[in-house]
Amino acid sequence: MLLRFVREGANALLPMAQIGGDFIGARCLALKGVRGTVAAASVIVDVWMQATTQLVFALVGLLMLISIGGHELVAWPIAIGIAVAIPLLGAFLLAQGTGGQRLIKRLLMLAAGERDWQLFGTIDELFARLRVFYGYRRGLAQSSIWHLAMWFVGALEVWIVLHFIGYPISYEQAVIIESLMHAVRGAAFAVPGALGAQEGGLIVLCAIFGVPPEAALALSLVKRIPDFVLGLPGLMAWQAMEGWHFHVGRRRSGDQNERA
Repeated sequence: MLLRFVREGANALLPMAQIGGDFIGARCLALKGVRGTVAAASVIVDVWMQATTQLVFALVGLLMLISIGGHELVAWPIAIGIAVAIPLLGAFLLAQGTGGQRLIKRLLMLAAGERDWQLFGTIDELFARLRVFYGYRRGLAQSSIWHLAMWFVGALEVWIVLHFIGYPISYEQAVIIESLMHAVRGAAFAVPGALGAQEGGLIVLCAIFGVPPEAALALSLVKRIPDFVLGLPGLMAWQAMEGWHFHVGRRRSGDQNERA
């Protein structure tokens, strides 16, 4: 749970195109004693599962939006974005197979010549770990259920906030706003925290249901609170882990020097 807070905090608060936190999460797993290839493979699989379920959530929101009357100016751009995301996710999955493994090794051979890199063995082990994770179908099913459930739980935040600031909407409408807002955030992955993109998306989406811009901005500010309340402690925990690892490494190095 702590490492997940570290990942999400880094993605939300650091200028790392919303993916740097995943690398930091793998690093923290390694600091906790997990083998590097296992840590990397687990994060890769989790990122793919999260992105896939988010795409399903966005598709559900888009279909619900179309069912209530279309709103073509909003629906069409999001539909195009989803259509582009589907083959990209498929390509990401294929890249984790034997074809991607051969491609990476071929690129390394072009860069390194005929030298027998130890890194090749690490790559083979990483892809072997990926095959193990993807072969665990029960775990993948559980991951999909949990991720999807949390996306739909997130819509409760929209429903509760708008209700208490005087703009009650139905839960179905909250699902549309939440799901398509995440689609907008995903499209703005290069912007740290999707600053501006989230606010603009919420203004447009809330306007569909008669919620004025000032209420949409208030909703966005409320949604920013967890980024700081959970994100900042997560980043501090990461720095504490790195500091402790550095301290232990120096102490062990000093002990070895004394013995020598």
